[in-house]
Amino acid sequence: MFSIRQAVPALFAVALATVPAAAQGPMEIVVNVPAGRLDVFENGARVRSYPVSVGTPRHATPTRQASIRRMVWNPSWTPPDAAWARDEKPAAPGWGNPMGRVKMHLFDDYYVHGTPARNERFLGRPASHGCIRMRNADVMELAQLVLRADGGAAVSDETVQRLVNNPRATRELALAGRVRVRVEYRLAEADAESVTLHPDVYARARGQYLTRVQQDLRTAGADATAAVEHLAVAGIPSAAVRLPRAPMPALLPAPSMSLSAVAFHAGLR
Repeated sequence: MFSIRQAVPALFAVALATVPAAAQGPMEIVVNVPAGRLDVFENGARVRSYPVSVGTPRHATPTRQASIRRMVWNPSWTPPDAAWARDEKPAAPGWGNPMGRVKMHLFDDYYVHGTPARNERFLGRPASHGCIRMRNADVMELAQLVLRADGGAAVSDETVQRLVNNPRATRELALAGRVRVRVEYRLAEADAESVTLHPDVYARARGQYLTRVQQDLRTAGADATAAVEHLAVAGIPSAAVRLPRAPMPALLPAPSMSLSAVAFHAGLR
């Protein structure tokens, strides 16, 4: 019977063929916690985006920077000395391992790693104990992109493919740290056509959601008028909201209404 797991190695060959090794650097990974998304940038251009699960508010994912210097393919898992893991059992390498098919060390005990298929329904929102979870297929693709961009691990493409094909074969790789990772907390993002507002998943805005949104959009070089008007009507979003980047004249606040007044009417005070 056909299985999606059997198709994974073939999918990698197709996906990675579009990114030649010569184009693999410099590379940066950016995780936006409220967005539940991991982006891969090469030479300043975004080339991949993946949904991820970050830590729950009780186990918040730190916003820090790191270099990837250690990668483990097909890791085993030993429950940590933590209250939440008290009743957990060690797990052998494989598709059902809590670390998934690959884990990449960031800092302290935090990793970017895969996750069993049963957890994929939580991707895009907080669900982990602090690590950054990805689909197994996604984390294996990302790991190969990191290896190509880093160039420091003495491992051949053939060896990596064997690790992809054999979920029981554990291999730890030391990297040169050329791939940087930034974990950020941005409540508003902008692209060429739209502005997106994200929920304050860790309640860090503390009554200043509008101010944080304005700051994030100013940093992105985007006008905040559409976001201000939306917040005045709908309030702080509980899920991502995408708005047209260019504000429509009919949606502009009355000239006499200050931003503080808009915030008041939006229930942001």
